[in-house]
Amino acid sequence: MSLKNLKVEYIEDELAVELLKRYPLYKRGFVKVGQKQWFVSYKFFEEGDNIYDFKVRPDDTWIVTHSRSAELHSCTLGTRHGTTSTTVTQELVWLVANDMNFEEAYRRHLVERFPLIELGAMIEDHMAPKNLPDRTNTKKYNEKYSVEFVQNQPSPRFIKSHLPLELLPTVVNSTCKIIYVARNPRDVVVSWYIFHKTMDWYQGSFAQFCNNFINNQTLSSPYWEHVKEAWAMRHRANMMFLFYEDLVKDLPKNIRKIAAFFGKNYSDEQMAKLAEHLKIENFRKNRMVNQPSPNDTIKSELFVRQGKIGGWKDMFTPEIEEKFSKWIADNLKDTDLTFPSLLQ
Repeated sequence: MSLKNLKVEYIEDELAVELLKRYPLYKRGFVKVGQKQWFVSYKFFEEGDNIYDFKVRPDDTWIVTHSRSAELHSCTLGTRHGTTSTTVTQELVWLVANDMNFEEAYRRHLVERFPLIELGAMIEDHMAPKNLPDRTNTKKYNEKYSVEFVQNQPSPRFIKSHLPLELLPTVVNSTCKIIYVARNPRDVVVSWYIFHKTMDWYQGSFAQFCNNFINNQTLSSPYWEHVKEAWAMRHRANMMFLFYEDLVKDLPKNIRKIAAFFGKNYSDEQMAKLAEHLKIENFRKNRMVNQPSPNDTIKSELFVRQGKIGGWKDMFTPEIEEKFSKWIADNLKDTDLTFPSLLQ
């Protein structure tokens, strides 16, 4: 099997020129692949077959989200914003599945316990964030946390991906555990924009980024198809579909729900210890979750921020909100997808 066998649309001509202005570091441009026309970097299209054909094990656990759908963050430009791929969901799931092994969680960094499989295939080696003193760090990450690195992890493996399920066919066709996390698209676009600006990957205004997001011209797009694919599979025995808003609003309830998914049963004392571990102020102090790796020098505030629902209100203009309201209504029409907090 190969990505090249899917439906392919090369982005060329005026649109390619315009996207290069917005994303100047993606020098080789973008491609749309699959029936839903997933927006991916050319590098991923060129190198992503080893993910498309990834050898899944029955005892794997995968967390799949659209980018920026499960991160702890605030959404006010007056604060320092983060570039985290670390999520409360990953840490929660790993500890629940591993018998609350806090000792190992404090010893091994989350990016090693729960690697992002497409990191090396999606990001060009020259795309290190501007706030790193050594801009070769992205190349080092791409080499260290490669698909080969993920493949060679001992079982049970824990793997994260922002790819849509159509581009993870071996995962979909397996019996491994899949946890999908969805989030209010208004908050997603705010966090996704801040991520790009912090990493120096996007040259343009927030309004322009919103247009790119709605028009399926950001990585992980189209947003609604990404969510709807997983929603259609939510009743599978090996799959759990979570809304980030529900997770934040009632963490204890969702810890128990995830524990049941893994066939685990914990005492009230253990549950309280996990909830305390996951508090934002404790995450900020925890070097095993708040930086890309324990040896890197990005400020911790840039990786773990205040969790916030509805922060989009701080950035949306009436014009942007009007566009989003129509876009959301159009995409929820004729579907049974019930999405919390879209009016908050």
